Amino acid sequence: MQRLRLELRHRAGHLGAAQALRPRGARQGAGTAGFTLVELMVTIVLIAILAMVAYPSFSGFIQNGQIRASAESLMSGLALARTESIRRNMTVALRLENTLRGEPVSGGTDWTVMAATPESPTVPDASQVVQVRRDDSSRSTARAGLADAPNASTAAAGAGLPATISFSATGRLSLGTTARQIDITGPTGSRPLRILLGPGGDMRLCDPALSLADNPQGCAS
Repeated sequence: MQRLRLELRHRAGHLGAAQALRPRGARQGAGTAGFTLVELMVTIVLIAILAMVAYPSFSGFIQNGQIRASAESLMSGLALARTESIRRNMTVALRLENTLRGEPVSGGTDWTVMAATPESPTVPDASQVVQVRRDDSSRSTARAGLADAPNASTAAAGAGLPATISFSATGRLSLGTTARQIDITGPTGSRPLRILLGPGGDMRLCDPALSLADNPQGCAS
């Protein structure tokens, strides 16, 4: 028993010496130290620089996305108007309102599809609404403009608006519809898109920066 007590005291002495040699505030099993203030500040500065470099590209990506969304929405509205004109056997039109979320904005991409009535089958009636589209973002920078000739120079935002594009009962463009090109543009540096309208009612979304001879997404040959 006495020998056991002496051995325990010996071990306790070693343990006490080890604890005495450990720096104050150090915890048993503690890992490496955290970041210093200088390291943290350097990291923040690097993140800020990277954000400044990436912002123009990110901003352009957002603007091009808004242009494409508006162009595809217009294509959908035009296709709906044409389909409804054939189904109803009367004139159906898409009206570009020149508004954004219902507020007057030059080149705004809001649109309304409206049909004629049996009493006047060739005249679209504003009371016969088929579908309404109001831009879901007041921050959208996409703007529309019309031209009467296909693949003419890019139409400025708001050119020819408000405008009504009508389809006859056969799905062709009505005689009173002169628009042959809708340009959807954005701020300087963004990538515009174009919708070409044929007399037969056909329509195509294309990129005016590309040649049709080299790329099927191009506009002019």
